Amino acid sequence: MAKAGDALLALNKVLQGFDTSIKRASSKSVVYTVKSNDRAQLAADVNAALKKEGVNYKPNVADRESGFPITVVYVKVGNSVITYKIVYKPLKGGGSGAGAAATKLGESSQALYAAMANVLGKNISQTDLTEANFMKAKPLAITDEDFKKMVNELPNDWIHSSIMGANELRRKYSDKKFEYHRGSKKVDIVENTFKKINRVERAFGDINKWSPADIYIIEKGFDPSVLDKETTLKGLNEKMFELLKENKLIGVSLKKIEGRNAKMSQKNFPTDKKMSTAAYGGTSSTFESMDGYVRWGNATTEKIQFRSFGGETSLTGWQGEIKGASANQGKVSLGPINYVLRRHGLKELPTSQESATLAKQNSEKHAQDIAKMMVEYGMIKGDEEEAAVKTIMGKSNKYRYSKYLVLKMLLTMENAKKDVADAVTQDLYLYASSQASFSAPYLKLE
Repeated sequence: MAKAGDALLALNKVLQGFDTSIKRASSKSVVYTVKSNDRAQLAADVNAALKKEGVNYKPNVADRESGFPITVVYVKVGNSVITYKIVYKPLKGGGSGAGAAATKLGESSQALYAAMANVLGKNISQTDLTEANFMKAKPLAITDEDFKKMVNELPNDWIHSSIMGANELRRKYSDKKFEYHRGSKKVDIVENTFKKINRVERAFGDINKWSPADIYIIEKGFDPSVLDKETTLKGLNEKMFELLKENKLIGVSLKKIEGRNAKMSQKNFPTDKKMSTAAYGGTSSTFESMDGYVRWGNATTEKIQFRSFGGETSLTGWQGEIKGASANQGKVSLGPINYVLRRHGLKELPTSQESATLAKQNSEKHAQDIAKMMVEYGMIKGDEEEAAVKTIMGKSNKYRYSKYLVLKMLLTMENAKKDVADAVTQDLYLYASSQASFSAPYLKLE
């Protein structure tokens, strides 16, 4: 049986290297979900990492948590034993196939059910799900899903969720003037306006980081083309907030509702105080590692890791990943990182392509540039610079690609004023959860 402190530190260290989230936790057990495209390979990688860290684990355990074998770690705390279960799940959604199809059906059905509650003028229940009522709601639900699928193919748990969601939306938006859109031409106008501006400002690598809205409540007859006049994200976000407050265009992010009640909260309103205590707490890196860290919280595990997340020989994918006490909390790619630096008056980092080219050329000058940054950072002493150049030139292309950008980032943060470094750290942290100060306002229904 592993010692509690050592085992937990090692377990957290291992899981931070994977796409991990906590599914459930109690005083007796913690269940982690780890996701990958290939969960058989994922299980082997996790087990190998646990073994490398000296964690006592039991692989290939049959358990009710999953039809696929899980890994179990037992940790003795005092007279009790806490069970840590690692459940492996395939990635779903965000692409073609059943995941995307299920998302499309669920989101479109929520629009249809919300339209039903609106047109009936009351909270709906399972007994209201008749053909006649669906037909009444149909003209107000403008989606890219087949109407018959929404009526006949929605799973039972999503039927319950859609009813709860519809009633909560009606509570706040009960006027008969509304339509409910998903994947419509009007939604395309909103998204295309964002994409046009983002091509210039390069603030987001993913539209869902700007706004994770899954459906839009839109006033009948309203034309979102008024957004076309905006040329900056700041202007676009201000206009989106204005239209939201006027009940003309309201983005809603959806999450499956499993309880008896739904709740709705506002996100990214300019009047909101950002619910984050993330602040700059220093940096760290070593000569041998290709990564580096910026502390955002008080715990030693609360930091942003910067490195290349590409393949073993790939010179792409340099980004930051938000680390937490028990699991990763999202990534921030190089484009958004540079946007954050630029908006706070700091110099942008070199592009990924530029860094990759320099790494492959492996010139003495480039190695000297890296070594000089190491001296400035305090990683090595001045009289060690010449030897460091030879070592750097003997490293892999990926090391030079990643380390060059890491040192640029860490020195930028080290040399910034404290209030600026705090603001950058918080923006990066909030970006990972679609709550950045430069994201759009929306409502979250859950």
